[in-house]
Amino acid sequence: MPDFSAKSSTLIVKSSQGITKEIEITSPTFTIGRKSDNDLALDDPSISGHHAKIVKIQEVWFLEDLASTNGTLVNEHKIERKQLQDADVVRIGTYRIIYRHDDTDLSGTPIVPLSTHQADHTIVCARSMSSAQSGSSPLIGAVEVLSGKTDQSQYTLTKQLSVIGTQDDASIKLTGWFAPKSAATIGRLGQGYVVSMVNGGKAVRVNGIPVKGQASLSDGDVIEVAGVKMRFHLSEAKRR
Repeated sequence: MPDFSAKSSTLIVKSSQGITKEIEITSPTFTIGRKSDNDLALDDPSISGHHAKIVKIQEVWFLEDLASTNGTLVNEHKIERKQLQDADVVRIGTYRIIYRHDDTDLSGTPIVPLSTHQADHTIVCARSMSSAQSGSSPLIGAVEVLSGKTDQSQYTLTKQLSVIGTQDDASIKLTGWFAPKSAATIGRLGQGYVVSMVNGGKAVRVNGIPVKGQASLSDGDVIEVAGVKMRFHLSEAKRR
C-alpha cells in the first residue's frame, strides 16, 4: 500500500459553472473521464468516456491522455504524457483541474492556474504550513507601469492568479485599442511569482529576454507584454 503520510496529491476541480471541489488522490492510478466508473467523473459531452489518467511511478506522478477525442492540456499545452508539478493546471473539456502536491518541506499558497480568459481568481487553498506558521511575513508582489496603456499606474498582486488583459476580471487592465482579453498571467508560486504565457496570448519578455512558457520573477524585473512595460516589485506584507 502506498504511503501518503508525508506527501499527498490533490486535485482542485473547477467547472465552467463556478463549482469547485477538492479531491485527494489515494491510489497510484487515478482515472478521469465522462463515465461514472472513473475516479473523477466529469459531466461534459466533449470529454471522452475514459479521457485521461494520473499514475504514480515510484515517487513521481504523471498525467497521461488516453487517446481522447479532444485532448488533454497542461498549462495550455496539449500533452500525451507529462510529469505533473505542483500548481500545474490541467484542462479537460470545460473543466480546469489544478494539481497540488503537498510536501511538508514547502510553505506558501502556490496555486498558479495558467489558464485562458476563463481563469477564476477565487480558488484559494492554503498549504499545510502557512507563512505565518513558518515565522516569516508573506511576500506580496506588485507591478509599476513604466509605459503602455493601462487603467492604473500600479497594481498590487493579491490574487493567486492575476490576468493581464482587457477582460472584466483582469487584475492588470489593458486599455489599448487592440489589447487582447488575456495577454499573460502573473501567479503566485510559494513565496514567489511567475509570469506565464497563455494560449492565444501575446509574447512576453522579462528583462528583454523572451519567455518560453513561464518565468520566475525577481524584485526589479521588467515585464513587457502587449505593448506595456512594467516593473515587478516584491516586498514583505505589513503585519497588522
